[in-house]
Amino acid sequence: MEKNLLLIYPALLLVLTFFGSKRVGKQEISGEFLSLKQAKLIQASACLGIVLHHLTQSVTNYAFLPQMPISILNFCGLLFTAIFFFFSGYGLLTSLQNKPGYLSTFLQKRLVAVLVPFWIINALGVLLLAAGYGISYTVKDALSDIFGFTLVNSNGWFIIEIVVLYLAFFVLFSLLKNRDLALALLCVFTVLLIVFASLRGHDVNGVKSSWFKGEWWYNSTIAFPLGLLFARYREKLTAFFNRRYPVKLLIVLALFAVMFVLSVYTVTRYGYYHTTSMHAKRDETITLISQSAAAICFVLFVVLLNMKIALGNKVLSYLGGISMELFLVHGYFVNQVFGEVRMNAMLRFACVIAASIACAAILSPLTKLLVKKITGVLTKNRVVHDTLEGRIAEKKREKVRKVIRTGAAVAALAACGFALISAFVWFFRIRFEFREEMEALQTAEVGDQVCFGYFNTDLIKPGKERLTWIVAEKDGNRVCLLCEKGISGSAYHKKHEEITWEDSDIRSLINSGEFAEIFSAYEMDAVMEKDGDMLTLLTPEEAERMFPSDTEREASITDVAMVRGTNANSFSKDGHWDMKGYRSSWWWLKGEEQSFYAPYVSIDGEIILDEKEVNRPNGAIRPVVWVDLSQGE
Repeated sequence: MEKNLLLIYPALLLVLTFFGSKRVGKQEISGEFLSLKQAKLIQASACLGIVLHHLTQSVTNYAFLPQMPISILNFCGLLFTAIFFFFSGYGLLTSLQNKPGYLSTFLQKRLVAVLVPFWIINALGVLLLAAGYGISYTVKDALSDIFGFTLVNSNGWFIIEIVVLYLAFFVLFSLLKNRDLALALLCVFTVLLIVFASLRGHDVNGVKSSWFKGEWWYNSTIAFPLGLLFARYREKLTAFFNRRYPVKLLIVLALFAVMFVLSVYTVTRYGYYHTTSMHAKRDETITLISQSAAAICFVLFVVLLNMKIALGNKVLSYLGGISMELFLVHGYFVNQVFGEVRMNAMLRFACVIAASIACAAILSPLTKLLVKKITGVLTKNRVVHDTLEGRIAEKKREKVRKVIRTGAAVAALAACGFALISAFVWFFRIRFEFREEMEALQTAEVGDQVCFGYFNTDLIKPGKERLTWIVAEKDGNRVCLLCEKGISGSAYHKKHEEITWEDSDIRSLINSGEFAEIFSAYEMDAVMEKDGDMLTLLTPEEAERMFPSDTEREASITDVAMVRGTNANSFSKDGHWDMKGYRSSWWWLKGEEQSFYAPYVSIDGEIILDEKEVNRPNGAIRPVVWVDLSQGE
């Protein structure tokens, strides 16, 4: 019953969005259509949708509990984010077309407007982690988090990406007199940015995420050029959609429904995590295309609604004024503040939403005051009056172009130099670490712990950490390593059907690109395939032979694995809360016969063959790798 009651929250969002709205006649177009006021109201609704999306992820373990009706919101975050990208693109070009001298103060106004709230809320996040959670910060790390070089606030990815798009807009429209050419190049740049972010790979979900890694960096970005193009061809597009409006509205709605269902199917069937190494990029591309199409259709549907319906109520208007702060701050309440607090889902939603809005309401006046003061200082004496147009204005623009060209050349050279130095340092680092690892493996005894490769295991530290393995067996020049902890979680197979190891989803998962990235090129040369697999699992016989006692087979999981939904038992064997934070879990073994059930090791270390169905979610994964010791000689 409680799970169904959660639907109250999206229902209330719909009521809030359309309360007090006004509809125009059949052939009319709302006088408020895509106005700045309407953009703020629509973005306020979208921001609340993003909050509900993240809350839904927290209570459904990222859709691992699909029986909850609200689980559909797990797949809606990109739709709400696409609204922000659309209005960003639309607002930029509309302002350029309607405001003389718009570019002369563009950087001072637009960058300050997004970066100041971002930096202030990042600083508060650093204080929260340092004071509330005892995270030790160096000055360098603190400044890196505050200014966004490392993303202490994972929602800050949007700010980084929008700043990049702002800069591209400014450079292209400053350098090129032909605005249509500049527009075309900006659209091409955005598509290339999407491709670049996609090729960058995927970060494991954690407190800090890397720049341009993860599907949230690119699956809704396509709405930005859509906004640019709509602003450029607004009159023609508006006239087109206004003819036979009801029919076109239904067509767009039907297209959105189809593309949304397709996007949900592709992200669960193909996705960004659960891909085979052979078809990883293909599957990611299929998912990206379907999600981008869904985002485009959703934005068009919202735009068509706004043609005839003007939103307007005081609550939504107020939230529109604090939407930037609300977007940036709510993640702390979802994860850090209320993340570990035990409460039912209804109360969790209410607490996070109320606390986030209250905090945003307090921060918004401060950020707006600072933005106003800083913008005033930066734009002082930079306003170009009508009497100064002509040759003087053109000379100034030419100076700006020259500075930009020189700066771009210097930046390009610096970037190339930095890339070469980084590659040089990285080459020697991974070579040195590989030699160190192989020396340790050659002298290690069965039962010893060794480091081999990198994986994201720590929620607090950005990037990946050295991965620890247990030496399970030595056979001449070969050594078998079992991962010390469960580093991820999954069902053995997604469907409830008789399955062999060869055809199982878990085999595909642990041999996918995500797990292949554990090893450097040197380490990959030393990895030996076992029955055609780079990584595998222990069989029940191997688990019993290599780890004879139940105690030796007990396993804990990493913090990142727990956040990603891996089964975690946070109680001691006596049923009391384990204040040390130790999280044990059951973990999968390799099945040797076709069956509806897969073998596993229980929380107490017992090997069980026929109790858990293959589609039981969230079992811990402890990968096994065989290493050729002769590669280190």
